[in-house]
Amino acid sequence: MRIICLIILSLSLVACNKPDPNPELKDPIFNDLQASAAEAGQLLEAEKKNLEGFEKELSDVVPQTGQIKYAQKRVRESKERIVRLEQEKQYLELKVDARKREAKKSYSKAFKKGDPWPNPQEWDSYQTEKRLRSAKRTWDAKERMKEAGLGQEKTPEPAAGGH
Repeated sequence: MRIICLIILSLSLVACNKPDPNPELKDPIFNDLQASAAEAGQLLEAEKKNLEGFEKELSDVVPQTGQIKYAQKRVRESKERIVRLEQEKQYLELKVDARKREAKKSYSKAFKKGDPWPNPQEWDSYQTEKRLRSAKRTWDAKERMKEAGLGQEKTPEPAAGGH
């Protein structure tokens, strides 16, 4: 009986360690890219619905009132946004596929070396890069002063009773 217990105990301690067949599901970068692709798809569908509404407005416009130019402009701008959103969605889908392959490669290397995976430094650099990519590209001095808390001090009131 002791021998059987000893064998079971030794087998549980020396249990095999198999690699994960789908490591990309644990990868935060992969998950973020997937969420971004899904969001782009939702925005695309919403813009297609807006285009249908704009085209209906264009067909209902009264001639020679000047409204047709604005209706045509809205239709044209909506079509341009749809093209841009389709490109963005396709780009993100390609990024998801590339990240999936990269995650499998890096996971297998980390598994063989015994290193922790996913690498937290890679996630931090990805977040920094994403934040910088989505940051405003214009410089507004007044807005920067408001963010810093400058220029909001009240000016002192003049003293009463004199010059």
